Amino acid sequence: MNVLLSYLKFWWHSKNEHGVHSPFVFDLVTKCFYERKNHSTYQQLSKNNSKSKFLIRLSAYFKFDNCFVSETIQTEFKQALNLENQTIPFKTTEDLLTSDFVVSKTPCLICLDLDTIEAHSLSSLFQVLHKDSLILIPSIRTTKIQLKRWNQLKSQSEVSASIDTFYWGLLFVRTEQPKEHFTIRL
Repeated sequence: MNVLLSYLKFWWHSKNEHGVHSPFVFDLVTKCFYERKNHSTYQQLSKNNSKSKFLIRLSAYFKFDNCFVSETIQTEFKQALNLENQTIPFKTTEDLLTSDFVVSKTPCLICLDLDTIEAHSLSSLFQVLHKDSLILIPSIRTTKIQLKRWNQLKSQSEVSASIDTFYWGLLFVRTEQPKEHFTIRL
């Protein structure tokens, strides 16, 4: 897929904080996505690494108790997440279900790529996740196949809110949130 054309379509349909009518997502967008405070941990990143800076802002905003990172995630993203949280690596989503991890007891960030996701185990994971947890997926629009997989994930019945930021996909299983999809510019 032509990346420029894909981005222009995204930009045309995306919104900023003024087009968001969910209090939860509005706070996330205004206090995290668009927050421009210079975090001290930015100094440990390369100068123009906006994706890693986004991860730091996201971690600082949510203050997750646990951060689980797929072994297939890019090293720079693992390092950025590790600046704010102690990250715990895993190989498959099955590992999160069968191990002693505490995904059901406390809010956690789970960062995985579309290649790590097995549909049957992810559905099981959605059912046991703590309601304030976040599943973060990079590169959701790199190929048509990945975009199709992203669309399948966000339409899962357990997902109450999803946010597409062109590069990142965020999935929430908040029980108090009505099902809604947001396309937000960063």
